This record gives sequence, structure tokens and C-alpha cells, in this order.
Amino acid sequence: MTGGSNAEGPGLFKIPAAGGAPQRIVTGSAFDPVWSPDGNLIVYSADQMATAPLLAVRPDGSRVNLPGIRVPTGGGGRARFLPNGKGLVYLQGSVGKQDFWLLDVSTMQTRQLTRLANPATTTTFDIAPDGSRIVFDRLREHSDVVLIDLKK
Repeated sequence: MTGGSNAEGPGLFKIPAAGGAPQRIVTGSAFDPVWSPDGNLIVYSADQMATAPLLAVRPDGSRVNLPGIRVPTGGGGRARFLPNGKGLVYLQGSVGKQDFWLLDVSTMQTRQLTRLANPATTTTFDIAPDGSRIVFDRLREHSDVVLIDLKK
């Protein structure tokens, strides 16, 4: 599964593992696609604005309505399925104020998982194989660049 472009324009494509032509399942931009462990749901973002709506489709391309979730763009993926496929962990919030949220895939209910106080940006994250932990990075700007011109 990948976002890409062909002669017909941008889209979300299934790439056959055994070879063959990619199959378009969505027309339009598709960034950071993630496939659920059971193979029943694909989530992706549709643009590269500061935040983008999180969209979902079935493998046949049929749309799935998600609550109004907006994820920050840039960096690595902004959503990961739990290993059991019953939940989707995602980042939400503006740069420096991002927190983790959980979407229950069966009820489409969301809940906030963290309230991170440190003003930093998370560029990517993953879920531990047993689903018990989120492993993530935090980037915080602390440098000043100063030019000192020492005249001789």
C-alpha cells in the first residue's frame, strides 16, 4: 500500500507482492497509509497542510466515515493500529502541542491518551508488539545561532 501518482494523477495504490500492476483504490493525494492488522481498513491523510484530515477506506476503495480527526503532517506516520486491530492510536494537535489519542475502531469513539506538557514535536511513533506501550520521539528546539565577527 502506498500513496503515489501515475499517468492518471495521484492516488492510493495496492502493490501486488507477487508482481503486476499497482491497483488504484483511491483517487487524490494519499500520504502515510497504514493498513489494519486484519487487512480490513486503511487510514491515510489527504494533504500536507499543517494538519490534515485522517481518512479511511476498505481494501476495495469504499469509504469509511471517521470522526473529525486531524493529524499533523510531515515526518513519519501519524497513526498506528494496535496489534489486535481494535484501536488506532494517532497524534493530534499543532506543532509543539501534540498528544496521543485512541480511536476505538468498532464504536468510532475517540479518547485522549496523553497530556504532554513539554512543548515539543513528535515526528514519529510506533506501538510495542504487545500493544502495551507507545514508543515515540520528542524534538524540542533549544539552539541559538549566533555569528560573532571578530575583526583583526
